[in-house]
Amino acid sequence: MDSIHTRKLPKSIIALACATVLFGTATPLLKILVDGMAPLLLIALLAIGSGAGILCWRAVSGPRFTTGRPCAGKREKYLLAGTIIVGGFVAPVVQCFALTVTPAATASLLLNFEIVATVLLAFLVFHEPADKKTGLALILIFAGSIILGWNGESALGFSLGALGIIISGFFWGVDNNCMAHISAYPPGLIALCKVIFGGTIAGVLVIALGEPLPGAGLIILALLTGFFSYGLGLILFIVALRDMGAARAGAVYAAAPFIGCIASLVVFSDLPGGQFWLAIPLFVAGALIVIYEQWKREYSPGSEQLSPKTP
Repeated sequence: MDSIHTRKLPKSIIALACATVLFGTATPLLKILVDGMAPLLLIALLAIGSGAGILCWRAVSGPRFTTGRPCAGKREKYLLAGTIIVGGFVAPVVQCFALTVTPAATASLLLNFEIVATVLLAFLVFHEPADKKTGLALILIFAGSIILGWNGESALGFSLGALGIIISGFFWGVDNNCMAHISAYPPGLIALCKVIFGGTIAGVLVIALGEPLPGAGLIILALLTGFFSYGLGLILFIVALRDMGAARAGAVYAAAPFIGCIASLVVFSDLPGGQFWLAIPLFVAGALIVIYEQWKREYSPGSEQLSPKTP
């Protein structure tokens, strides 16, 4: 087995580790919130909180917030539009609606499908490197998703909530790849555009539908979750995506669903069923293979040859 050098961790790894913890712990919090308010209202409150987090980061980072390459080509404008639409509104809305009918621990594990979508899109569409071991890992994660989401009583063979979480994972994979290949715009600006777009649409729909407001405690929790997980966490994730590429960042990010799963089991104290325990070894094995392979590449002598392509 190749040795992995224990040298000083690069900033991209530190940023990704922080983002992974913030995103992972968000799942049980989202379950609490979505059980107490309408999903669209939750999206609007998360947008307000994340916008505050992004603006705080801007105050600390100064001019770097608005500094990017002088000109963005047509390709990067399309990628920016894609991440704003898919990551700013479509993916979070699908995830929040699916959480209303899915246990938090199960949803956390199913979010591993985001890894499958991220790595496959990075390999097939953006031509980032992949190998047979990574392919094996994705098969294991996909198999775990099938077992965890299977419902023989459903016409589709899948529970509606599980299917929704898997679909949201695909959209998050699209979002990750779009963000990873945008270099003309600074991370803070991308994050703020996503927040403004998603929050505005959700807010308009909330007003149009006349959704009632929850208690002050839930509102504060939603704002704080947005501030840390989807504000500061999003910026840290974009920074890591640019330095590492979608495939590598997605591999390390594989830890987020397990953090969410553990937190969910602690918070809700609900013992999962047999499908959960059958699926979790597949998720763990797949995630560990991907993390190890990508980590090994990060420190291998020829790792500079495997860095993602930039426009």
